[in-house]
Amino acid sequence: MIYTTGTINAVSGSAIVKGTGTKFKNNNPAINIGMTILIKSGNTNIPYMIKSVNSDTELVLAQPALVTATNTTFSIHITEPDNNSDAARTMVAINAYTQYFLDAMNTWMSETGQTKIEMPNGEVVTLDSIKKMQEDISNKFDKKGGKILGYTAVDGLIQSLQGRLGGVKDGSSINLECDADGPRITSLYPNSSWGIHRLPTSSGTFMQIGDYGVGGNTIHIDNSGLNNPLTPTGTYHQGGGQNDNWFGTYGVLINLKYNDTNSTKIFYSGDKGIPTIASKHGESLVWNVLWGTGNTTTDPQGFIKKASPIININPDGTFTTNDESEGATVTRVAQGEYLIEGVLGFNSDAGWGGVDGGIEIPLDVNKQPLIWVNSKVNKDGSILVKTYHRTHPNAPKFARNDIDGYKDGDPIDIPDGRFISVRVQMPEQSIYNVRMREMEEVQEAEEERRQKEENQDTNKTPEIVFSKRL
Repeated sequence: MIYTTGTINAVSGSAIVKGTGTKFKNNNPAINIGMTILIKSGNTNIPYMIKSVNSDTELVLAQPALVTATNTTFSIHITEPDNNSDAARTMVAINAYTQYFLDAMNTWMSETGQTKIEMPNGEVVTLDSIKKMQEDISNKFDKKGGKILGYTAVDGLIQSLQGRLGGVKDGSSINLECDADGPRITSLYPNSSWGIHRLPTSSGTFMQIGDYGVGGNTIHIDNSGLNNPLTPTGTYHQGGGQNDNWFGTYGVLINLKYNDTNSTKIFYSGDKGIPTIASKHGESLVWNVLWGTGNTTTDPQGFIKKASPIININPDGTFTTNDESEGATVTRVAQGEYLIEGVLGFNSDAGWGGVDGGIEIPLDVNKQPLIWVNSKVNKDGSILVKTYHRTHPNAPKFARNDIDGYKDGDPIDIPDGRFISVRVQMPEQSIYNVRMREMEEVQEAEEERRQKEENQDTNKTPEIVFSKRL
């Protein structure tokens, strides 16, 4: 059978043949390797063997085309499947591929440097020759190590490595290596991978993640460190109980050292994250607590006041607490009478009137009190707050606060839409106080664990070797 459908283009010196209107792949019987194709050039039909069929419009010759032909006719001698002629064609194809494979192996194994191998589909690939790979391997150090040529300065390096790589345990090793980018340190831990530490180009001390609390866990610091201007810049933490009025609770600290005399510290307490900023000038310490929603409250007049356990009571006896007063309750027992339970009387802070006060009442637009207030602290610490109508007879009529049915001093509820604030003292077993103690205990346990680990690591020295790896 002869296949002649379409035209083809061939370029002298190239084995690739491009077809137009051809179906090299989908023809029945199929066109296969080992078949003969006649390409017309002028009045001559030049025979070639087909090396591979890439697609319906592309095939590869077993040898480059001898001439260039454009839109020329062709004919392919197709063998019948499963007959003697097709068997002969298959044998020819197998022989051609075997010869191609042997030629490619000979090129790959005998040439130096990189070699170019043509694939059956005409694609050319570039490979490192066997000789080049053997040469590259011979220039590498084996796993037993090797020799570093040239000047290498290691004075003080061992001590610096031991003190600065961090986390080094028994059975670990540290290697000094050289590569194209210069010297570097690698550390190998048991059952772990290599960690790479590139050496700097100038003199100095190695700094790793976690040094001065940078990039890792904060460093514990005691009262002497908190007040020492020589403490380096870094992040720190302390567990509370310091003999200092501004770092008396546990929390974290950012220390910014200006010089050997002056520094600035920002401390965040662990309970509410309230920041304290302090400046250290030699022996002089200037500190300031920053106010915010965590340590202030808004009184019935809208003014910001220092907070601690605060309860806001509404006219109907409903109430709100803050974090520190959580657990206290309020009940409206009669008109103008509100019982606060779960407390131990008023807070002693003089800023709210001390133990004899601690109540803020609503005012009118002229800053005149709208009610009278009286209170009694019961034996169990509960507080009974009583409110009374209050008039201002000497004020102009519009400002006297006259209410029909009530005269000055009559029991009356808190005015609608307003509230009173009471600053109380909470018992030791209040929700907030228990939570704070638990948090401090956790901090103390963590500090003991950290100190124990530090003491163990201090007694361990890493193995130090010098080598160059592949």
